[in-house]
Amino acid sequence: MSRSSHYRRARRRAKGCPSPCLSLMVSIVSVACFFWLASAHAAPNPPLTLDGWVTEALAKLETDGITGGFHRHTAPLSRAEVVEILHRAEARIQAGVVVPSEIDRKLLVKLKREFDKEQQGCRPAQHQLFPTNALRTTKIFPQLRATSEKIAPALEGAFYYHQGNLTLYTECEAHNFDEPYRADNFLYPPVAQGTSAEQRLERWRGGYTGNVKRGYVQLNIPLNVARGAVPRGPTLHLVAGRDWIFWGASPHTSVGISDNSPPFDQVRLTGTFGKFKATAFTAQLDATWNDENIRYLAKRYLSGHRLDYQHNDRLEIGIAEWVLYGGDAQTLDFKYANPVTFYYALQYNAKTDDNIMFAFDVSFRPVDGLRLYGEWLADDFQYVPGAQDPHAVAWLCGVEWYPQKLARQLGIHTEYARVNRWAYTHLVPDNQFTHFGDMIGHPIGTDADTLTLRGSYQFTVSTKAEFAARVSRNGEGTVAGRFYGEDFNALPFPTGVVERITAFGGTVTYRPRRAWNARLTYAWQHIHNYQHTEGKTQQAHRVFLQLGYLW
Repeated sequence: MSRSSHYRRARRRAKGCPSPCLSLMVSIVSVACFFWLASAHAAPNPPLTLDGWVTEALAKLETDGITGGFHRHTAPLSRAEVVEILHRAEARIQAGVVVPSEIDRKLLVKLKREFDKEQQGCRPAQHQLFPTNALRTTKIFPQLRATSEKIAPALEGAFYYHQGNLTLYTECEAHNFDEPYRADNFLYPPVAQGTSAEQRLERWRGGYTGNVKRGYVQLNIPLNVARGAVPRGPTLHLVAGRDWIFWGASPHTSVGISDNSPPFDQVRLTGTFGKFKATAFTAQLDATWNDENIRYLAKRYLSGHRLDYQHNDRLEIGIAEWVLYGGDAQTLDFKYANPVTFYYALQYNAKTDDNIMFAFDVSFRPVDGLRLYGEWLADDFQYVPGAQDPHAVAWLCGVEWYPQKLARQLGIHTEYARVNRWAYTHLVPDNQFTHFGDMIGHPIGTDADTLTLRGSYQFTVSTKAEFAARVSRNGEGTVAGRFYGEDFNALPFPTGVVERITAFGGTVTYRPRRAWNARLTYAWQHIHNYQHTEGKTQQAHRVFLQLGYLW
């Protein structure tokens, strides 16, 4: 296998858009006084969950054993998939297979209300996933945001349309902040990690940027249609457009393909066949300049496929392979767009030097309320005896625990992640594992590791408090680094003058389905050997307050 790389952490995309009718809509005040600490994405959400509570609720219910397990390692989920998960959870409760805690029961009721239109068009007894009646849903989230530099209105909006086997979804934002922010994860500072020859967002009137974060058409293709044309059994989902991808067992980050970078413009095919779920996609990445010999603009592409196996409601295993390739005369390579071939064999036989990676992940629930998980990625793994190249690998492991004696309201989560030097890197600079300058993989990037401890408490179905602490080490390896024959066995980990980061913070959120939303966040960070300068330190604080109204 070949290589591809990183620099360090991830900056985040803010959501928002100017609202000329704020007086008619209900104003939202967001006060964010921040100095340095920013945020990183969690796993991508199903459509029309602008603040992410649906993903969090499903993850908690799965850990507590309510849903009976689902293919959680491959995201995002479609709304049809969420409806099927809710039906299965309801059936398990009615059959007495599981007795939910009071907070889990309320979360399930909240989810059913969020997806009531889909459920009204479905008949659970026949497992009809796709109603024939048209469904239209719109969400609007006007805001006023304030940072240490300015205060200005912003807007988030989403539109969902579904009829028969066709789904249309679009999610937009607009804002005029130089440093976008998201408050759902507050422990990763925004640091540029790669370069791009393209502009992700362009300023227009008033310094605003308008962005379609997600926008796609989805066609659902039933493979087994029962009488009455009611879809049952296996179904293929064909998606064309812009969307996130998140592959991995961790609920927050992934060492493989994550939503750390902007969403991909892609074509994606997904199918669920009993205990198996298969996914394949091809996406176009941003272009980059290559200045090594002759300056040229490299076109870049990313293709991947993945297979998940749900052995039972307690054990899930996933394997994935993907390839990133580019060049001055590069076009879409249809051998990589093939969803049922093996990229490594194709590259080996063609004698090309594309960036191929392999990933394996697993999660296990020994008892309800406790989930163990791990991920392993091989960017370059030396299986030939006597090879003089290092293993370019990354891995993480973690634990989620919701104690039964505390009514499943307290959550404890700890995770360790490590990315070895030269993982995410590649000898060909066109094949760096980045998209618009951000890492596609873990936000810490290459030559780094991090340990995170989180504690959360679900006071009510809409009110939650979370505390998190993080320590990490960042070596001098970067996304542009390449292996030139160094004595890798003699190199310590991490390499060079190591940045040592300590960060902690907390957030309290109030998130009903509609109406008023509120969030208060505080975070602190201290860096020793700042910017890899021996003895130099830096610390920063961040306070973020948001009051909003969601239609």
